[in-house]
Amino acid sequence: MAFTARTPREAFQTLQDHLNRTLNKVLTRTRLRFSVRHATQEKTSLAFFDRQLRPEAVQLHPSLPWYLSLRQDIQAIPEGRGYTLRTLQYAYRIQRSASVQDEAEVRFEYVSPETDANFPYSRHHVQFHQDYHEVRERFSLQKLHIPTGGVTIEHVIRFLIADLGVPPLVTNWDEELKKSEEQSRKWMNQTQ
Repeated sequence: MAFTARTPREAFQTLQDHLNRTLNKVLTRTRLRFSVRHATQEKTSLAFFDRQLRPEAVQLHPSLPWYLSLRQDIQAIPEGRGYTLRTLQYAYRIQRSASVQDEAEVRFEYVSPETDANFPYSRHHVQFHQDYHEVRERFSLQKLHIPTGGVTIEHVIRFLIADLGVPPLVTNWDEELKKSEEQSRKWMNQTQ
C-alpha cells in the first residue's frame, strides 16, 4: 500500500510517529521531531532536536560510550489529491559524545540528486572516524565515501544492538524491527 497523506504536515507526522514508535519501543525514549513551522511547508528535517531546534545526539545507555544522531531531510510531494514523501538526504551518526559537532565514529549518509545534482561521490555511503585513516596507503576511511545501499533507521538500530552491544529496551526487539522494516518497505519508493 502506497503512503499518502492529505497535507505535508500529516505526511511528516505519520513518518515521525512510525519512527518514534520503533525507536521508543526498541532503543531510546528520546523522540524524533520535525522542524515544520507552517502547515503548508513541503520540506522539513526530522531529527533529535533540542528546545532551540538544534540537532542533538542522544546517549543510548549510561554504561556505554555510544550516542546517536539521526537526521532526515524530507520533502512532501503532491500526488493526486494528497502527498507522498521523498528523502532528500539523511545522516545517521554513531559517536562518542553528545555534541553533533564532534566527529562521528561511523556516519551513514545519503545525498539525493534534488539536494546536489553534481554530488561526485556515491549517493548512499558510509564514512568512519579519522582515527581509522590510512590502514593502507592513500586509503583514508574518513575521506572516502564507501558505497552502500539505502540505510534505514531500522538498519542503524539493528547495527547498534547486534554489533555494538547496546541493550534493547525490549526482548522482542528483532520482531519489532522486522515489523517496522516491513512498513518502511511499503513506503520505500516514497521515502527513499
